Amino acid sequence: MLALWQRWLESAHRDERGQGTVEYFLVILAATALAVILFKWVQSSGGTSIIDTILGKVVGWVSSQF
Repeated sequence: MLALWQRWLESAHRDERGQGTVEYFLVILAATALAVILFKWVQSSGGTSIIDTILGKVVGWVSSQF
């Protein structure tokens, strides 16, 4: 039983190099998937006016902050 406990503790403290790289990859993958979905939605629904309105509001807000 003690050997199993030691083995479990050792596996819990393994080297975690590369973990950050995997996390960055998953975030980039999710952002890309979201961008593709948004792009397809804009293409299919003619949502360019909605995007133009949103971008106009964002640019107006940012320019008013400075």
